[in-house]
Amino acid sequence: MACEVIATDGAVFALWGKPTPADMDRVKAALETAAAACGHPVVYITRVPVDAPPPDARARARLDELMPGIVRVCSTYHVVLEGEGFGAAVKRGVLTGIFQLGWRRKTFFVHAKADEVLRAVDATVRPAVRQLLDVARAGGLLSGALGSVSS
Repeated sequence: MACEVIATDGAVFALWGKPTPADMDRVKAALETAAAACGHPVVYITRVPVDAPPPDARARARLDELMPGIVRVCSTYHVVLEGEGFGAAVKRGVLTGIFQLGWRRKTFFVHAKADEVLRAVDATVRPAVRQLLDVARAGGLLSGALGSVSS
């Protein structure tokens, strides 16, 4: 698989490699399962390492198809688009601009580092996000290459 997905109570995390349409389906299923389990929309965090290739046209098209369902099950959606410097900042700005149109106000965020997510979420969901990030970190999903934690 081109991504690793983990879920905790109220939150889902995905680490992207080269995403495929099947990966998009797995993420949506994980989000729906997590939302059903806790009874409310969940926080979604996706980490895109600096060296991750962009999704191809088929993966982008599948994400576009799935986005309405993803929007329904996410309280907030956080993309951690890693990288430093002007080029990385421009990519984060472009991504923010593209996705802001399809989301409710204050639900889509782009960050440079995973730890920034904690400051961006409401205090009521901060414990769930902290737990998710701790599990991701323990599984090696916040430190480089794809880890081995599964959903």
